[in-house]
Amino acid sequence: MNQSTVGRKFANELLNELENLELPLLMWGMTEGALSEDDVLNCIEQFLDECDNPPALSAVEILREMQGRALLFKVPWPSDGSIRYRTRFAEALRLTAGLRQLFRPRGDWADDTPNGWWRQGKRLVADYRLHVRYRRYPDRDIPGSQALKELRALPGWGDLQDRVAQDQLGGKNLARFQLEATQAVFSSLQGQNRSKGIIVSAGTGSGKTLSFYLPAFAAIAEHATNRVQNRIHTLALYPRTELLRDQLRDAIVNARSVQSALVSQGKRPLRLGALYGGTPNHADDWRLQPGRGSGRWARVGDGAVCPFLPCPSPECEDGELIWSDRDRAERVERLICRRCGDEIPHGQLALTRESLKKNPPHLLFTTTEMLNNCSADGYLDSLLGWRGGSVPSLMLLDEVHTYSGVHGAQVAYLLRRWRDAVGKPVTFVGLSATLRDANQFFAQLVGLRESDVDPIAPDDATMVREGREYALALRGDPVSGASLLSTSIQTAMLWGRVLDNGDDAFLYGSTGFLFTDALDVTNRFYKYLRDAEGDQNHQGRTNRRGDVLAGLRSRARPEPGPRYLEGQNWELVERIGHELDPDLRMHPLIIGRTSSQDAGVNRNANLTIATASLEVGFNDPRVGLVLQHKAPRNAASFIQRRGRAGRERGTRPLTIVTLSDYGRDRLAYQGYETLFAPEVAATTLPLKNRYVLKIQGAQALLDWAGRRMRAQVGRGDVRKLLTTPDDPRILSEYENERLGLIKILHQLLTEERVQDEFARHLVKALKISVDDAQAVLWEQPRSLLMAVVPTALRRLRSRWEPLVNDPGMGKKAMLPEFITRTLFEPLNLPEVDLELPFDNGDGSIEHMPIGKALTEAVPGRVSRRFGYLDDTHRTWLPIPDEDGHVLNLREIVTEGRLEGTWQPHGHDGANFEVVRPLSLALSQPDPDIVDQSHGQPQWGTQIVVEDDAPLSEGIVPKPSPWQRRIDTVSFATHAAGNPVQVRRMTFGAECNVRRERQNSQARTVRYELRGRPAALGFALGVDAIRFVLKPLNLDDPAVTEYLTTPQWRSLAFLHTVQDDPALSEISDSFQRERLAQIYLTAFTLAGLDGSRTNAEVRALLKNGSWTHDLSKIFQVLYRDSDVTEQQVDGDRLVSELIKLVANSTVITALDRAAELLVAEDISAETSPLARRTYRDTMAAAILAAAQRACPNAQDGDLIVDTLPGEGEDSLTEVWLSETSVGGLGIVEQLVDFYSKDPRQFWGLVTSSLAPSEYEYVDATLTRFLRHVIDEPSGTAAQAMATLRAGSSAKEAEDALGVLREAWARLDGPPRHAAVAALSTRLLRPGSGPDTDVTALVLVDVWTELEQRLRVEVDARVIAYAVGSGKLQLEGARSLTADQVFSLLWPRGHQARTQDLKHYQPYADDPVLERLLVQAAHDDRVPVIDVTKPTWDNAYRQQLTATSAVELVCPAGDAALLAQALKQVPVTPIDRDVLRVYGEICGVVRHQNEIRVRVELREAAQ
Repeated sequence: MNQSTVGRKFANELLNELENLELPLLMWGMTEGALSEDDVLNCIEQFLDECDNPPALSAVEILREMQGRALLFKVPWPSDGSIRYRTRFAEALRLTAGLRQLFRPRGDWADDTPNGWWRQGKRLVADYRLHVRYRRYPDRDIPGSQALKELRALPGWGDLQDRVAQDQLGGKNLARFQLEATQAVFSSLQGQNRSKGIIVSAGTGSGKTLSFYLPAFAAIAEHATNRVQNRIHTLALYPRTELLRDQLRDAIVNARSVQSALVSQGKRPLRLGALYGGTPNHADDWRLQPGRGSGRWARVGDGAVCPFLPCPSPECEDGELIWSDRDRAERVERLICRRCGDEIPHGQLALTRESLKKNPPHLLFTTTEMLNNCSADGYLDSLLGWRGGSVPSLMLLDEVHTYSGVHGAQVAYLLRRWRDAVGKPVTFVGLSATLRDANQFFAQLVGLRESDVDPIAPDDATMVREGREYALALRGDPVSGASLLSTSIQTAMLWGRVLDNGDDAFLYGSTGFLFTDALDVTNRFYKYLRDAEGDQNHQGRTNRRGDVLAGLRSRARPEPGPRYLEGQNWELVERIGHELDPDLRMHPLIIGRTSSQDAGVNRNANLTIATASLEVGFNDPRVGLVLQHKAPRNAASFIQRRGRAGRERGTRPLTIVTLSDYGRDRLAYQGYETLFAPEVAATTLPLKNRYVLKIQGAQALLDWAGRRMRAQVGRGDVRKLLTTPDDPRILSEYENERLGLIKILHQLLTEERVQDEFARHLVKALKISVDDAQAVLWEQPRSLLMAVVPTALRRLRSRWEPLVNDPGMGKKAMLPEFITRTLFEPLNLPEVDLELPFDNGDGSIEHMPIGKALTEAVPGRVSRRFGYLDDTHRTWLPIPDEDGHVLNLREIVTEGRLEGTWQPHGHDGANFEVVRPLSLALSQPDPDIVDQSHGQPQWGTQIVVEDDAPLSEGIVPKPSPWQRRIDTVSFATHAAGNPVQVRRMTFGAECNVRRERQNSQARTVRYELRGRPAALGFALGVDAIRFVLKPLNLDDPAVTEYLTTPQWRSLAFLHTVQDDPALSEISDSFQRERLAQIYLTAFTLAGLDGSRTNAEVRALLKNGSWTHDLSKIFQVLYRDSDVTEQQVDGDRLVSELIKLVANSTVITALDRAAELLVAEDISAETSPLARRTYRDTMAAAILAAAQRACPNAQDGDLIVDTLPGEGEDSLTEVWLSETSVGGLGIVEQLVDFYSKDPRQFWGLVTSSLAPSEYEYVDATLTRFLRHVIDEPSGTAAQAMATLRAGSSAKEAEDALGVLREAWARLDGPPRHAAVAALSTRLLRPGSGPDTDVTALVLVDVWTELEQRLRVEVDARVIAYAVGSGKLQLEGARSLTADQVFSLLWPRGHQARTQDLKHYQPYADDPVLERLLVQAAHDDRVPVIDVTKPTWDNAYRQQLTATSAVELVCPAGDAALLAQALKQVPVTPIDRDVLRVYGEICGVVRHQNEIRVRVELREAAQ
C-alpha cells in the first residue's frame, strides 16, 4: 500500500541514486559540485517510476520531505545564483575538506571580530580518500508462519515451543540461515548423546543473536517449572565484561517477550543471572554499601544503581535501575528504573552470588575468566558444572573470532577442562561476524571434531542491498603545524553533529565511537575534545567560561556567506537539528570515555572515546560513526571497530580514519583500498604451543587438586589457598584446608601411583597426547613436578614467610611464575612500580612490565596515560636543568637493585652501572611544557652465553647457496639446559622539549650513578637461536651494480642525513627526515625538465640554495596549492625547519650527503651502510621466516637483535630470542622445525626476501593496464566497461568474474590486493578508458624520470609536476595534483620493505633493502624456461652440471609450470655413480614471472 510519507527503505534507495550523481566528483576530491533542482527532480521521478511501492507523493513533495529530514541540503549561497542541492554526505564531506582549527577570535566579546578571521585558523585536512559500498544483508523472506511450520517438524517441538517462538518473532520474517540455525540448535538438544557444535557466521545487523535465542528459549521453556531450579540450562560465555553487560540487556528484552507464552502454559518467567568479578557475594556485600572505591555500586538516595544493566524498556533512554536498600534488607531482588518506573520483578534476575547458588538461573551470563577462576573454588564450581551432575546443556560463545592467538588457545584448553569436568554432552553455539573456515576454527576452540561442527552462514544468493556505508581516510595537513589529534577532534566535532539528532534518528545513527590504540592518546583525546565542547568535566557539565567551539560555525555569526563558501559555516548541522550557539555557551556534544581504566559506557554521551575494550560485541543501534585515530594495528581488529556502527539495518554508517603523512599512516593512506577492503586470514589457535600447554597444565593441576580437596577435606578453594594473603595470620582460618592441600601435593611429588593418576587427568582434561603430558610434567622450564608443585608446597609450608626473598609472592599473586593473572595476560614479566605524583583513584602506584615502564618513563616524554581522573594529571621524568645533560638515577629511582657493570654491544666497549628499577618516581611537568614534548630512550643490548652451558649446534645445509652466506646456526633452550641471558639497558634519552610559544629544544640526557655512566635495565633468561652471518661481498659485480641504482642512492642519502652526528646535536630524527625530504624534492624539481645533468643540479643547490624556495617545496610535499610564504613563515612545523636550514651545520651536512646522489664511486663511499643494510635485512628475513615456520607465534613473541663484529669483514651475530621469561615454546618449536629440514627453513628465508605485496600489485597492475589499453575490445576491457557502467549487482558480479579470468590468463590469478587497487583507483565513479591511459602513462613517466635522475622520486613530486604542467603526459587527460596522487599506487622503498618491518623496541630502526640482498644472493644459476618444448632436456643437463637451476615461466602460464614441477621428483639425474633427484627449494614471484629453485641434495645434513 502506498505511503503518504517517505519511509526509511524508500529514502535509503533514493539517497543512493542521488549520491550516485555526486560520487563521480567526490571520488576525485572535488567537493564544490552540486545538483541542480532539475537533476534532483528528474532523479526522483525516474526512481518513482522504477520503485515497486512508491509513496503517494509527487516528486516536489518528496524533495521537500528529504529536505525536511536534511537528507538533501539546499545550498544557501550557490556560486551561480541558481537553486542547488547536495546530499547530507556530500555537504558534510565538503565541510570536512575545509576543516580549520578555530578558536574564539580576539575582540569577539565586543562584537569586534576582524573580517575573514577564520582564515587564520590552521588547515587540518590535506586531502581524503573515499570508499563507498552498498550494505548487504540476508534476505528475511521466510514468513513467521512458514518458519513455525518447518519448526513443528522437529522432534520435541510442541505447542509450548510454538508459543514461545511466536512471541519472540512478533510477526517478523526470518532469514534462511536463522531458521537453519534454530533447527540445528534445537535438534542438537533433543536426546543429547554427544557434544555438538554450531557456528553461525554472519555480518553486522544480520540477526545472529536471534538465531540463538529462538532455539535456546524454546528449549529452556520446557524446564521453566515453578519449582526451584537445580541447574543452569544455558551458559552464555563472553570474553569481556563490557560485552556481557550489553548482551544481558538484549536477553532481558527477549525473556520478557516470551513471558506471557510461558505463564499461559503454566510455566514461570525465565530467570537470568550475571556472574562476573563485580557481582556482589550477598545482599550485605561491601559493594552495595555507601562509600568510595572501585567496585562499589553507585548510590542514589536509598538505593544502589545496578552497574551491569540499564533499563530494558524500549521506551526508556537507558534509565538507571535501582536496588532499594529496603528490598535488599528483605532479600528481595527487584530493580526499578529511576527514570520510567519499569520494574524487573523479584526472581527474574539474580543479583548476588548467593542468589545464583540458591536458585540457579535458566540462563547465566559469565566471562571466561570467571569460568576459569571457579574451577576449584568450592562454592560456585557446582553452579558452573565443574563438579558434574546437573550441568548446563547449552553454551553460547559470542564473538568467537576474538579468541585468537595465545588468549584463544588458553580459552580452548579452559573449555576442554570444563567439558571433562562436566562429563556430559553439551551443545556449543558460536556467533561470529568475521571468520573464515569457521567450522575448523570452532572445532579447535571447543575441542570437537570438525565433523561434529555445523557451520551456518547466509548464502550469497540470499543477500540483498539495503542502505550504504561510507569509509573516509583523511590525511592531516602536516604543513599547518597542527597535530593530527587536532584533525581528529575537529572531525569528531563536525561528524558528531552530522549524525541524526537523537530525538529524530532516521538513517545515520545518533552517536559515535572514537577509537585510539594507546591509553596516553585516549586520555589526551578525551581531555582536548571536552575542552572544545565547553570545557566539560567528566560528568559532561560545561564550565561557565568554556567555549563550545562548534558555535563558531553558526549561521548567526557574522559573514555567514563568505564563511559558507570556505567551509566554516555549518548550516547543515543546524538543518539536521543540532543547535549551534553563536555565543559559544550552549549545545555541546557530551563526551564519554571507555577504556581499561574506566570501564562502562555512558549512554548519554554523543561521542565516546574508546580503546579495544569496545571493539567487539557492544551492540548500540544508535551508533552511526566510527572514527579511528591513526592507522589501525591489524585488519581483524579494525573490522570489529567498523562493525560497531550501523548495527541497525537500513542505516548508513560512516567510518573515518585520520592519518598523518609519516610511517605506517602514510602507507595506509596510499594503500587505502587494503584499509577499507582487507582480506582477513583464516585463524588457527596455537594449541601446540608449549608455553600455553604448561600454563594450562598448571590450571589443570588446580582443577585436580580441587577435586581431591573436596573428596578428602570436604571443602577448600585451591586458588585462594595458593594466593599470597594480605596478612599471613589469616591463614589460621583455613588451617585444615591448608594442611589438606599440602598432603595432596606431597603425595603427587612422592607417590608414583598419584603421578600416574594425574598424568591421565592431564591427557583426558586437556585432550593432549601422553608425550605432551609427560613434557608438561617433567620438562623444564616450568615443569609441573619439578617447579610448580615444589614452589606451591614451599609457600604453603612456610605460611608465606620465606627465609629469603621470594619474587613470586607479590600482592594477591597466585603462582605468577606459572599461571597468568588472566587468560589474556603474559606470564609474570618483571614489573616496576611507577610512583605517580597524584592519586588516580586507586592509590598513587601503577604497576607495569619493566620493558613498557622504561618506554613510558622517559626523560622529556609527557604522558597522560595515568591522567584519567583529573585533566591536570600528567607525568614525565624530569630533564636536567638548562644546559645540563646528566640525570642522576638517585633522583628518579626510589627502589632498585644493582645488577652490576654491563657492556652493551656496539658502544665501543663502554661500561654502564646498571640498576634494575623496582620503583620509579614520576613527576608532573611544568604547566608551560606542552603535551607534545617527547623523549626517545637510548637502548643497549648484551647477550650472555654461559661458559658452562655452550650452545647446541645446528646444521647449515650443504651443498646449498646458504653455506656461502651463513657461518653457523646454534640453539639455546631451557629444555637443553643452555638458555641465554638477554640484558636490556637504557642509558639515557634523546629529547625534544616544547614550551608554550617557544621553539622546541633538542636535548640529550645521559644517566649516571656515583659519578659513573649508568643505565636502567633488566635481564631475562630466554630461549634463543643464534645465526652467524658471513659479511656482504662488496666486490660482487651484482652488488656493485645495485649500489649505483636510484633506489640505493636515495636510501643512502636519507640515512646519511639521519645518522649525521653534527645534525643529531641540533635536531631530532623527525626533523632530519623532513630535511632530507626537502632536499630530495628540491633536487628532483631542479632536474625535472632534463636541461641539467645531475652534477649541475647538485652544483645549483650547493651552499643552501635548496632552501630558497621552501613554499614551493611544501606545496609539493603536502599537495597544498594554497601554501604561501607568509603561511610557511608562521607555522610551527616549518618555522623550526626554517631556523634549522639557516644553520651552517645543516647546510654543510646536506651538501655533504648530496654528494652521494651524483658520486660515481658510491659503492666505496657507502660500504659501511651497505653492510649494515645487508645484515639488518637478513635479520628481518630470518625473523619473518621464523614466524612463518611457527604460525602459532604472536606479534611480540620473538625479537631479533643484530650484533655486528668489530671489523669491516667480520661475522655478524643475529639473535632470535623470546620475549618472556623461561620460554614461550616458540624457539623450541622452531628448533624442531629447523632440525627436521634446514633447507625448508632457508627456503622460507628466501621467500621472505621475495617482492612484497605492494611490488606485486605494481607489477601485475601495470601489466594488466598495458594489456587493456593495447586490446580495447578485449574481454578485460569490456569487463571494466561493464563494471564502470554501474550495472545490476548480478551483471557486476559476472563482469568481475570475466575480468579475473582475463587477468589470470595474462598474469596468473590476481590477488585480492591487486583487484582492490584496480577497483578503488581505476573503476571508481567518473573513470573511463582515458583514466587507464593516464594511469599507465603516469607510471611510465615516473619510471623514466627515476632512471634519468638516478634517485627514487616521491609520488608527491610526480603529482605536483603533472598537476602544475611541468611534466607533460602525452595522450593523457588533464588532472590536478591531488587527482594524480589518487591514481598512483604505493611504490618505492616503503612498499618494498613493508613485509620485512618488525617491532624492535630496544634498538635503532633497522635499515632494510630487499634489492641489496637480492643482488648479493644472485647465484647466477641456469634458468630453464618451462614454456619451451625441450625444457626437460635442458633441466637434466644443467642440474647435472651445476646442482641447482631455476625453472621460470610467465605468471599467466602457471599451468605449464605446475606440470613441470610434477616431473621434478621423478626425473633422475645421474651424478657420477649416483642417481639422484631434484628437490624444490623455493617459489618466488618476480615482476611477471614465477621462479622455482630446484637443487640436488647430495650431502647429509
